[in-house]
Amino acid sequence: MRCLTVCLIGGITTVTSFPHWHQSTPDFAAYPVPAGYTGRRLPPKLVPHTAAWRFRTRIREVAQQRPNFAGHYVLATWGCGAECLSYVIVDVTSGHVYFNEVSVCCWGGTVPDSFQPIRFRLTSQLIIFQGLLGEEGRQGPHYYKFHSGRLLALP
Repeated sequence: MRCLTVCLIGGITTVTSFPHWHQSTPDFAAYPVPAGYTGRRLPPKLVPHTAAWRFRTRIREVAQQRPNFAGHYVLATWGCGAECLSYVIVDVTSGHVYFNEVSVCCWGGTVPDSFQPIRFRLTSQLIIFQGLLGEEGRQGPHYYKFHSGRLLALP
């Protein structure tokens, strides 16, 4: 009887703790947005002497493109060294520029040709960074939701 009680309690602990160690990874479909903005695109609003100002030529080129992220944004990347990417997000409806000085780097090793250190979709607010953010911290995928001009870390 005593073994049966211990075994049952152990089994219950295992079953109830299952959700804590089995977390699913976020997917693009879980963060939907309407896609296909086709209206007028406004030029980017750039402020002199800011971090984004240093990349004004690239940002102006980006703003000419069709939206490719979260419905009405253009997300563009450029190299900032070996295994390093910087990025910008431009709202084509307002011209607002979201520039984050935190690069994505150091994804390491041999990766397949299809590898993308920054993954995103036109129909989703989810953005996935693969590697180190700002050359520090945890190596691996980092999941964020882009909402109201901010990148919100997902668990």
